[in-house]
Formats: sequence, structure tokens, C-alpha cells
Amino acid sequence: MSEQNAVRSDSMRRIRRLSLIMQIVVVVGAVFAELGLAWIWMSPLIVEELVVSRLQIPLADVSLDGPTRALGFLISSLPLMVIFFALYQAFLLFTGYRKGEIFTSDASRRLRRIALAIIAAVLMSPVVQAALSILLTAGAAPGRRHLVLQFSFNDYLVAALGGLLLAIALVMAEAVRIAKENREIV
Repeated sequence: MSEQNAVRSDSMRRIRRLSLIMQIVVVVGAVFAELGLAWIWMSPLIVEELVVSRLQIPLADVSLDGPTRALGFLISSLPLMVIFFALYQAFLLFTGYRKGEIFTSDASRRLRRIALAIIAAVLMSPVVQAALSILLTAGAAPGRRHLVLQFSFNDYLVAALGGLLLAIALVMAEAVRIAKENREIV
């Protein structure tokens, strides 16, 4: 085996190992995200600590009965479904990498889907927070109900990361197209 082939083989072994690790991280992350969300909404005290405080709503205006928490869980699940789609695409992307499918149309398409899902989740965040603020204060007296619209610097950073991934996916798709054209010419 030539030195160049040995380097390539070693690189592919590292890519395969990292891809397997990332597949495990993706699955574990998805499970913990769902369990964590359910755990939060099961306890009024945890909802107060993690959701109400983040929305900056006075506790006196909040209702945390069972039906409200169940609806809160459903509302909070909407962006999580988008994230699950991104995680599924990441899992499939790493499956391809483990098979040696690095610069392919499928890989660039999956990367683009991940990027769009990240951007969609960030854009959903203020809407979900507004819906949660309305839900949690729906039982409050008139004049004490809240509509919270928030967009944080962290949201901006995650959206920028999504944009970066989208740009990389588009460049990768173009590289795959050019490589295909070059193979057809030769």
C-alpha cells in the first residue's frame, strides 16, 4: 500500500469512528431532549424555575394546572420536532460518512436540511415563547395577561450557525456537481 493510500485509509478510519460516535450522540441527545422536556412540564415547580422565569412573567399571573402544563408541553414540542428532523438528517449523514459517502448529493442535501431545520427552530422560538406566555397567563385577570416576544443573542448565534451550514451545504452541492461533470468529460 502506498503512503498516500495509507493516509487515506487512516483518515477514513477516523471519519468512520467519529461518525459512529456522532450517531450515538445524536440518538442520546434526542432521547434526553424528549425526556427533559417531559420532565420540565410534569412539575409545576420546574416550570416556574425554567419556563416562567425565562419568560420573565410574574408568578402571580401564571396558572400551572395539569391541562395548562399538558398544552405547554405540546407547544414546546413543536420546535423539538423540527430539531428531531435535523437530528435524523444528521444521523443519516453520519451513516453515509461511515459508508465512505463523503462528497455526495445525499450528504449535501442532508446538510442543507439540517441547516434549514436549525434556522426554522430559531425562527419558531419567539412564536413558541409568545404562545407559552399567552397560555400560562390565560387564567389571569384582565390586564394581567402577558404576551412575551423574545429574541436573544443566542438565537442570533444559532441562526448564524444555521446560515453557515447552509452555505457549506450549497458549496458542497456545487462541488459534487462539478466533480460529476468532470467525471463525464474524462
